[in-house]
Amino acid sequence: MKKIKLGIVGCGIAARELHFPALVDLKDKFEISAVTSRRRESAEEFAQMVKAQLGYIPEIFDSYEALLDSKSIDAVDLTLPIELNVPFIKKGIEKGFHVICEKPISTDVETGKEIVELSTKTDRVIYIAENYRHDFRFNKIRSLVDENIIGTPVFVIWHLWIGMDKSNKYAKTAWRQNPKHIGGFLSDGGVHHIAALRVIFGDIAWVSGTVKRVSDYLGDDDSLSAVFEFKNGVIGNYTVSYALSGRQYFEIVGTNGRIYMDEAKIRIDGENEVEISIPEENTFKNEFLDFYEILTQGKPNVLGHPVEALKDLAFFEAAIRSRGMRIEIESLIR
Repeated sequence: MKKIKLGIVGCGIAARELHFPALVDLKDKFEISAVTSRRRESAEEFAQMVKAQLGYIPEIFDSYEALLDSKSIDAVDLTLPIELNVPFIKKGIEKGFHVICEKPISTDVETGKEIVELSTKTDRVIYIAENYRHDFRFNKIRSLVDENIIGTPVFVIWHLWIGMDKSNKYAKTAWRQNPKHIGGFLSDGGVHHIAALRVIFGDIAWVSGTVKRVSDYLGDDDSLSAVFEFKNGVIGNYTVSYALSGRQYFEIVGTNGRIYMDEAKIRIDGENEVEISIPEENTFKNEFLDFYEILTQGKPNVLGHPVEALKDLAFFEAAIRSRGMRIEIESLIR
């Protein structure tokens, strides 16, 4: 079995806590052959993690450019401040390597379009890593909707009260405290939620939203409420706050029943009440496996395609800028 030689670029929280455990599980498919980070100490610490878990030490580079010029890799894994995504993707592609990059695609839709355009001009894979597209919960709900378990879906409601306090490791990240990406945490974390909803219902036609800043430590507006409509006619209501705490609420209302979701189960209320347990899974492992199969088996890049990531981001740019008016998503991405 061919192993993909992977260069880790950025050795922060996402690389250590999200990507690395997935790559350990996929050690028969990926070799972490090189690492680099803004601080060499971070790269050295990451290399020691690799040694402890996988029994070898990747080569450590002092810069991204040096890593690319070494030719010791097949692909790069970018886990960087969002404002670096576009230039680092471009550099990786220019040097002839495949790229997997943490979401969101960019700081804003206009620069994100550059990556979509680049993807049409290269035979290298550009994969925007959105683990919610690989999540059992949302794929199962989509299949239930497609099976008409609740009749025709009419509404979806998702309220999330995330409540990040000052001690939160993400809230303490310097580049998140002074975000260059639109909406701060609203887009950074929120693209997960919109990706999930789009797994179930497809593309969104328009959105209208309003934002509010509740905290003084999350870097930007931290709360959003939006109404929107999918192209299939389903109406959505999405409310999220990264400052306020509480229980999330998820409901799909159909003509013949409802689907609810919480942390442990999916519940269908219809002619018969059914509960489906949510299994434990590593969705980051799922996305890396997808990336591997694209590189080695010629599988189409569907779930990681830059177009999909751009649509997720466009929802937030539209909602934040709408100020209560209705904005067509196509008007931003075309």
